[in-house]
Amino acid sequence: MRETLFLCFFREKQELKTFIRFLFLSVLILFSNGCHRSEDRKTLVVGYLGKKAITVKNLEDTARFMGLGPVSRHRPLTEWTLSERNAVLRETVQDIFLEEEGKKRGIIIRPNEIMDYLNNHFLQPDKSLETFARKALFLQKTAKALAPLPDISVSTERSFYKNHQNLFRVSRQAIVDHIVVAKQEEAESIRDALLKGSSFGKLAKLESLGMEASSGGRMKPYPQGTMPPPFDTVFTMKPGEISPVLSSSYGYHLFRLEKFIPKHTLPFSMEKNWIKKKLTREKRQKVLQGWLAQKLQKSPFHRAPTFKGIFSPFPVTISRSQTF
Repeated sequence: MRETLFLCFFREKQELKTFIRFLFLSVLILFSNGCHRSEDRKTLVVGYLGKKAITVKNLEDTARFMGLGPVSRHRPLTEWTLSERNAVLRETVQDIFLEEEGKKRGIIIRPNEIMDYLNNHFLQPDKSLETFARKALFLQKTAKALAPLPDISVSTERSFYKNHQNLFRVSRQAIVDHIVVAKQEEAESIRDALLKGSSFGKLAKLESLGMEASSGGRMKPYPQGTMPPPFDTVFTMKPGEISPVLSSSYGYHLFRLEKFIPKHTLPFSMEKNWIKKKLTREKRQKVLQGWLAQKLQKSPFHRAPTFKGIFSPFPVTISRSQTF
């Protein structure tokens, strides 16, 4: 009897072990197949740049580099919008050409350049961002090598200023002192004190929750229609007048109008540097666009048959605004 029970128990134990082993192998196979399917999807070729294959993974990497990480992580390529697909494809092709050119020219990125880039672009730089910084710097240096600084004459700058006066016209602006607090009763009490002659600047420093409190509530000049609705009330006031208590999602506001700056045109001397930077950037981008067009003639982009329906005709543009 004991031998029979022992044999039954032994068989059950063996069967249980066999079942567990089978279950483990099944899960392993399913996981492996899932990984292969994921890898297969990532290595799918979306097109060819000359003889070089561009894969789904290349596009997803570019999307993350462009700051479109959620696009690549949460939706397959076929579910991206047309503008997303075209922007990422254009950027991928451009970066491939720039990286090849940079390697030919022997472009080098030094560790101190990476640290400077991280400190200038991120509040909390860390090691995980170094690859991103290295790539961004490499592309920037290559672009600058391809399109050196052009010579922009003062006469060219003046001509641009004269022909684009609308860019330099400024609407009437208000210079305003501002106090904002959390409670209406508090705002009413402060207004009473102001009407009795208390200093707006002192009360702003003591009571206001606004960013300009430390400067006595004085705000930078602003034109009508560029701020939340309560701020436009000052355009119906007279210099020296104190507003009633006005509410917004930020709290309860009080304004004192200092004065209006009349509508005017900014002088050339003030805008000269901006004009020079704009013209320089446009000239360099034109050079890069010509270079990219030549590269695409030698190594044209061809869509893979599977993806022919999801990209619009390939445009020749330099898309990254931070190239320079």
